[in-house]
Amino acid sequence: MNILIVDDNENNRMILKLLLEDYMDDNKSVVLAISEAEDGQVAVEKCKSGHFDIVLMDIMMPNMDGIEATKIIHASCPKMMIIAVSAIDDDSPRKKIMLDSGAEDYITKPIHADIFIARMKNYLSLVDSRVHKKNAIRHVNLYTAEIFSRHTNFILNSEDALSEFWEFFLLNVRKKCDKLSDVIRSIFSIVEKQFQLSHMNNMVYIEESDEKQYFTLINIDSFPKKIVELILMKNNVTDGYIINGGKLSFILDKVNQVENEQILLEKIVVQAPQKEVIASEITFETSLVLQIFDYMDSDDLRDLEEYVAKLSSIMLLVGGEDISEEDVQDIYKYLDKLGSVLSSYSEVYVISNALSALSQDMASHIQEFIKNSEALGPMCKAFSNDMTNWVEQSFYTGAPSINFMNDTISVNCQTITSMLKMDDAPIGGEDDLDDIFDF
Repeated sequence: MNILIVDDNENNRMILKLLLEDYMDDNKSVVLAISEAEDGQVAVEKCKSGHFDIVLMDIMMPNMDGIEATKIIHASCPKMMIIAVSAIDDDSPRKKIMLDSGAEDYITKPIHADIFIARMKNYLSLVDSRVHKKNAIRHVNLYTAEIFSRHTNFILNSEDALSEFWEFFLLNVRKKCDKLSDVIRSIFSIVEKQFQLSHMNNMVYIEESDEKQYFTLINIDSFPKKIVELILMKNNVTDGYIINGGKLSFILDKVNQVENEQILLEKIVVQAPQKEVIASEITFETSLVLQIFDYMDSDDLRDLEEYVAKLSSIMLLVGGEDISEEDVQDIYKYLDKLGSVLSSYSEVYVISNALSALSQDMASHIQEFIKNSEALGPMCKAFSNDMTNWVEQSFYTGAPSINFMNDTISVNCQTITSMLKMDDAPIGGEDDLDDIFDF
């Protein structure tokens, strides 16, 4: 992808360029062509003569400021994503003018490296989703781009589902290669840690050819790479894996793994049971094909992706010391926009209601949100991850049902609301506090 950095300060341009280069070093599959412009006029000329996917635009510059440059570029190249980058003491009217002029988001200086990288990941994902048609099924594993006809997919959204995953591969399979046990233990340990961080949704994709089997665990962004590697080392996995772009892929040889039996059925989906069951009652749905749904209007889907991406970038601030009243307002405004977009579709009416209700609760509990920001941080991150996964799987890679993740997202919204309203409830004992999270 092509990125243009526009700033009259050479040091500022260098900082952004170095951050983008570090991002490419950590994500080998990402290739960014980075160009620079020292003012708005030069940026306009460069955009006329070449294509850029993302423009990082400073506001206060000589010759032509960022506001005027954004208006001109957006008018002639509406598909370019323009991100305003300006000093933290810029007042809100200037920010509003910049967004009204065509900028899609606003990053404040000084640049916070982790937040900038997380936002860039969202921007790149959003640009990519605009380019690719929604019916383009992508490969998942990090070893090959080949699309395999045989898949197994496990939705790990509860401890019960994680236990079923363990049982299916380590108890049900009569003959297996040695490495399979190590891989399953590693995936189990990582997801178990994610649950402890309130990230209650993940997915394991298993793709297979006649000779190879690929296990891919997605959404491990919240884990430092070193911790993942320590877990792998503890489980005797020293090779045969790749970590990149929030994914962890394993490759296994199928030789001697299964004898005279096809264990991996085409399209198996395991969901968490809705009630407590004993082991003998656990069943596995078979031959359930993952579907890519197309019930949503293309304009609404584009808005949905943009609002989710922008909401996710703001959610990164929750838990930090810099969360402001304006940030909270932006969060509940995007929640309301999401609820409004989804309200037209009966398939996701449950999610629409949950998002709209959370928006209203946040609007009336702004100070409580800021006060409890540190405690809300992990929950908000899990929530934004779940929203991103829901969009990706429902409309791009495939989901097991049309109401996929309705309950997960609804419970996330209820949990955040409960944390906001703790001060509203009468003071009680510790049991009362525990009940808030008992769904």
